[in-house]
Amino acid sequence: MRVLDLSLAGTPAEPLWQLCYRYWFWDWLFKDANQGDLLRRAAAWRHNLAQRIHLPVYMRRWLAMLAATFAVALAIELALDARTFAAVFYVGSVLCAAVEVVASVAWLFLRPRPA
Repeated sequence: MRVLDLSLAGTPAEPLWQLCYRYWFWDWLFKDANQGDLLRRAAAWRHNLAQRIHLPVYMRRWLAMLAATFAVALAIELALDARTFAAVFYVGSVLCAAVEVVASVAWLFLRPRPA
């Protein structure tokens, strides 16, 4: 009888910063469709279309971060009346909104084109 080995001994160790980067940013999923000859660009475009399905996951993550930073900023502003300290979290929520807009535009434009 064979025993299934579930240990992580054979897997390569990935640094924590790289895991965090992959959790929050999606650019590692896509290929540049402006490089190479026509065949390579078409293959990169097809690859990017296939990777499009992962963008809503990243969009939900950034939306949750936007809501959390905005809620913290609002709580600090109302409870402590510390507008300057709350501004740090407001800026964070605006940056999250900008990332959300970029992801939404990428998701909208990465659609299969009608033949």
